[in-house]
Amino acid sequence: MTSTSGRARSDRYPIQLPLLYWRKTGTRTRVGAGWTRELGERGFTAELADRFEVETLLRVRIQTDRGPIETEAKIVWIGASTPAGAENYYGLTYTDIAPEHLQALRNLTLPLSMVAHAGMRLAMDLSVTCRPKNAGGPPLKGQTGEMSRGGMLLRLPRAVPPGTVLALTLHSTNGPLALEGAVVWSQASEDLTPGDLIDHGVRFTSSTWSVSLALGFLLAGRP
Repeated sequence: MTSTSGRARSDRYPIQLPLLYWRKTGTRTRVGAGWTRELGERGFTAELADRFEVETLLRVRIQTDRGPIETEAKIVWIGASTPAGAENYYGLTYTDIAPEHLQALRNLTLPLSMVAHAGMRLAMDLSVTCRPKNAGGPPLKGQTGEMSRGGMLLRLPRAVPPGTVLALTLHSTNGPLALEGAVVWSQASEDLTPGDLIDHGVRFTSSTWSVSLALGFLLAGRP
């Protein structure tokens, strides 16, 4: 891969947010998904589904917990060395961003400049079916709460012990998405009232690049 000059990152902060991008080629427009790695007021770094050349122009929609930030952006470098697990790693600068989206970006990056962030969970209400990995029996039916690239809040009708690895299927209008995750915590029983779903924190354990892209497409396309 080729690196270009001008890789200034001093105003960029580590955060992984889902994004969609559009590129017009002739009379056709191609849409893809990806994830930011670093975000700043002048540009961002990202993993994208496709391979692009330097100077490629894209229309980008970054999803945040406060709504989407939309901009046009240009690829200014291609990563010669990438973060662990990253694919198709690029640096982009904004070429056209509306004042209200620029202000939303500033509101987002201000707290990031004071506290390190690895990811941001986004509200996502989806039905889920799951069962302990390699176990038989009927699946548990639940709902998602917040979700990020690395994990999610999962609400289930009964408690699942921390350390359990679950085979999960997320059900959305895009179709089912299968992945695995380990329960890292569950809600204390004294915090519950009869009939409540029980909150669980789940860390994704088998998030391949293709699953990450599908998850990014799902999260970035939320209203």
